[in-house]
Amino acid sequence: MKKIITSLLLMLTAVSGWAQESKNEKKDSIPPIIVEGTLERVPEGCVIMVSERCGGACTYRRKIEEGFDTLRNGKFRIVYNPQERVDEYMMTAMYNGAELRHAFLFYASPGTKATIKGFGVHPTNWYAESDNPKQIEANEYRAYLDEKIPGYWDLHRRNDWVNEEDDDYYSVKKKVREADSLYVEYMIEFMKDRKYTSVFAKNICDLSLMILEGKNKNMGIRESAAKLLAIIPKDLPYDENVDRARKHLLPKYEPIKIGEKLHDFVLYDHQDKEHHLTEFNGNGKFLLLEFNSRTCVGCMKHRQYDALNNLYKNHSDKVDMLMVNCDALYNWDIECKDPNQLGRDPWHEWNGKDVREDIMQRYGSESGPCYFFVSPDGTILGRISDQEDLNAAIAKYFKI
Repeated sequence: MKKIITSLLLMLTAVSGWAQESKNEKKDSIPPIIVEGTLERVPEGCVIMVSERCGGACTYRRKIEEGFDTLRNGKFRIVYNPQERVDEYMMTAMYNGAELRHAFLFYASPGTKATIKGFGVHPTNWYAESDNPKQIEANEYRAYLDEKIPGYWDLHRRNDWVNEEDDDYYSVKKKVREADSLYVEYMIEFMKDRKYTSVFAKNICDLSLMILEGKNKNMGIRESAAKLLAIIPKDLPYDENVDRARKHLLPKYEPIKIGEKLHDFVLYDHQDKEHHLTEFNGNGKFLLLEFNSRTCVGCMKHRQYDALNNLYKNHSDKVDMLMVNCDALYNWDIECKDPNQLGRDPWHEWNGKDVREDIMQRYGSESGPCYFFVSPDGTILGRISDQEDLNAAIAKYFKI
């Protein structure tokens, strides 16, 4: 009996070892992808990085030991060994230790090459080619816009670099607004005849975000775009791009408007104490309401700390300050346990936990960090994005 048990254990060990070897062999047998290309008007010495999709549609994993190259004479070449057989990748650039604000999605199959060409730091002006069917499909979307809005990408390229000192600054900004409005209309028309794929999901998410940001103000445009959701299979597994598109096109809340009163939500501080947005009303002070995310590298990099610190230091007798932290609950828990992990401000910082996305939708902060200026009685006086002049807005709305 003892010999039988011993034989069985040896056999199980052998089978286990064979399975592990097969698993490792399968993983090691995934051929690499080669990503190479040329980027103009991107700072020399930028570190170009490749990440692979893992899990959700918007979740990417970067291998620490590889997937990097430094831009030299505008060129780069990366040999990346995927950990899984995926064909969706993200390319980002890092300069002076901080990631540039945008990332570029491209498609490539293991064992093949993707060629990327670009101009400037915005991925709108980057273009990828590969044999992967998804990349071919993605380029069809781009080609359609090239046909319908000639010069669209060149216009956005100019928009990346124009500044107020340039003679064409205002004309460029106006043309971009007009082109983006056309983008929304043409893309809705184009996607009516498309089949559902992950490329479709990415584009409907981008489209819904442009509508959320008001790129096209025509009445009924959101309803027209929402009809595209019928193309998506009802039994589709959870997809972050699809989920975002549904929330933008079929919102639970309409974004709050200037002149309306604060919409109340329950939020929680770092000690898990319950608060209400309306608890500032009637105390005789204005309120600066910031929506931001500490886990967003770009958001924190471009945050206007000097304006915020000056307001807190010199005008706390007139203005209350609250950062509504938009991080997911997992990250919020980390921030609560370790105040040094991602930073902490001396003014209020609360998180909506399970209703976080409802708050962001109601206050129209899904498209990026923003600031609201609120009167002592709780009336919304104004709103700006994080890329606008915060000092000027403070002076305008708070008269200080």
